Amino acid sequence: MALQLASHKLDEATCCFMTGSSNPELSREILDKLGVPAKETLQVKRFADGEIYVKIMDTVRGKDVYVIQSTSPPVNDNLMELLLVVSTARRASAKRITAIIPYYGYARQDRKVDSRTPISAADVAKMIEAMGVDRVVSVDLHCGQIQGFFSPTVPMDNLESHIVALDWMMPNIKFSSKVSVVSPDAGGVYRAKKFQEAMMSRGIPNPGLAMLIKHRSRPNQIEKMDLVGAVEGCDCLIIDDIVDTAGTLCEAARQLRLNGATRVVAFITHGLFSGPAVQRITDSELETVVVTNSIVGLNDEKVKACPKIQSVSIGGLLAGAIHSIQYKQSISALWGSKKAAKAPCGALPEKEAPACQAGSMPKAGSPMQEE
Repeated sequence: MALQLASHKLDEATCCFMTGSSNPELSREILDKLGVPAKETLQVKRFADGEIYVKIMDTVRGKDVYVIQSTSPPVNDNLMELLLVVSTARRASAKRITAIIPYYGYARQDRKVDSRTPISAADVAKMIEAMGVDRVVSVDLHCGQIQGFFSPTVPMDNLESHIVALDWMMPNIKFSSKVSVVSPDAGGVYRAKKFQEAMMSRGIPNPGLAMLIKHRSRPNQIEKMDLVGAVEGCDCLIIDDIVDTAGTLCEAARQLRLNGATRVVAFITHGLFSGPAVQRITDSELETVVVTNSIVGLNDEKVKACPKIQSVSIGGLLAGAIHSIQYKQSISALWGSKKAAKAPCGALPEKEAPACQAGSMPKAGSPMQEE
């Protein structure tokens, strides 16, 4: 079910795009999918002392403004840039501001893990909301409850990327008749179950469901993993939202092979690939690791050189979400609701699209967080 966007006529009177410096390639792809020509509407500079300066180059008064900016590494710089762009658009009398945040930084700090520690994911939500945003869109949040960190007046859409993953995996990874979908921790079981259901809808008969329970001796150090579910003789597909240093992922693959898995592949939405991640994946039992292009780190030479790492794009998914918001249509239809089962995912209706104006892409200048 490929994501398809129809061409459409543009009118600059209604909406405007502000594209931050966190992921220029993804921003360009989103605009291209929408048929929006590049136009310099946002200038981002970094002063010698590290301060960030933003300037909106054209009027946004009375317009729907879409700010595309991940809060990926460097997390704090990209977050500050997002906050300044949103506040600048609000001060410039934008009608409505939607923040498109493919990767939501600080998402793993979603609860207090000890006395006198913050809930940083909630604090970031409050900061974004305080700057004047009207709506937030992200992809595969670490936990869905983050949507509740925003007030009811600021809805947050959590897009599911499994459809674009399966579009690539079905023709490229030849699954056997025995498949098991695996969550590498207890918290990700719901995500794995959603992927299992999506695989069944693609004709894979009765894929199993399993999970691994981690036991840590200290932060960032896994002592052992317990397997819940049967994987012997199965092609195992690990599903998770973030791969950071790849410790959890590679240990999960090792445990699955020890328990009789025929082979192990993985789909991880957000590829941070910090520190030893690429080398760990190279040396691991993993056959293939599929990630999305939500984070610009995929351009790192070490990542590009690793034959096990493959990338799929969420540009069409995000473009479809923007279109649905502008036209006040269902966003859940993008990943295959029953109502939209016959329509191509992300397809635009046969009518003129919202007026859009694009900005150019400026140059970039928790203790238990192991993934």
